[in-house]
Order: sequence, then structure tokens, then C-alpha cells
Amino acid sequence: MTLVINDELRAMIADKESLKILASVDMNGNPHVVAKGSIELSEDGKQLVYMELLEGSRTNKNLTAAIWFNNKVAVNIISGDRRSYQIKGTPVKSVIAGRVFEDYYIKAEQRNPENNLAAIYYIDIEEVINESYTVRLKEEREKHPLYIHLDKLTRG
Repeated sequence: MTLVINDELRAMIADKESLKILASVDMNGNPHVVAKGSIELSEDGKQLVYMELLEGSRTNKNLTAAIWFNNKVAVNIISGDRRSYQIKGTPVKSVIAGRVFEDYYIKAEQRNPENNLAAIYYIDIEEVINESYTVRLKEEREKHPLYIHLDKLTRG
């Protein structure tokens, strides 16, 4: 099931100041977590688009394997005011040549003339979780009202 991103998260992904962290796993299940500024949302809002800038990177290898073996990845988007969303999905396509690749190549060079472009990955969005502390705290208090430290009860 592919989800469409809401307007709040769409704006966070588009914001150049937002921190974007991509988590993948290698063929042995070892996690690899890195900050990646080259993540954006597809026009229809149903996929993340990730521009890999390094041909030999672990992320490039892991995402290629994810396509082959249907592995999941996770992306955490953190806004400047510390709102946080986790997006889980599956890489479904890699583009390494052609018109779309050329368009993204130009975009990558405009961001930084030193950039190279190894591949463009399309990630189907399957789950979106608001990980902002205030949201998670409220959820936890509603779901588990008895999970409280005793010292909090005595402060009344």
C-alpha cells in the first residue's frame, strides 16, 4: 500500500534546512544510517526520490540490493523546530541513464558543481509515523497511562 504525504510533511521534505536521514541495511542485515540532503518527494507525493551522489557508497549498494531483494528503508525528516517524521518504504526503481537522469544530474550540479550523480532511487512510501516528541508523549500517555515514574506521582 502506497501512502500520500500530507502538506506538513511535504513542506518539511522540501525545506533545504530540514535534516534528512536515510537508513538501509546491507546484504548481511547490518544497518547503515547517513544524512542525505538529496531526498525529495515525487510530484504525486507517493514516492521519495533519492539522488545518490557517490557511485561506490554503501547506500548505493544497499539500495540496489533493496530493489533486488525487496528490502525496506527508513527516512527520518527533522525540521528546524524539531518536528520529526519517519517514513518507511521500499526502493522500487533506480534510474542511471536517460532524460530523467539528465534532469536530475543538472539539478545535482546546480546544488553543488562538484556533485556527480550515480543513480536516482524511487522509494514507495508505505508507512509514515510522526516521531515528534510532543506527539509521541501524548500517544504514550493515552496508550499507557500507568507508565509513569513514581516521583512524578508524588509531585502532584
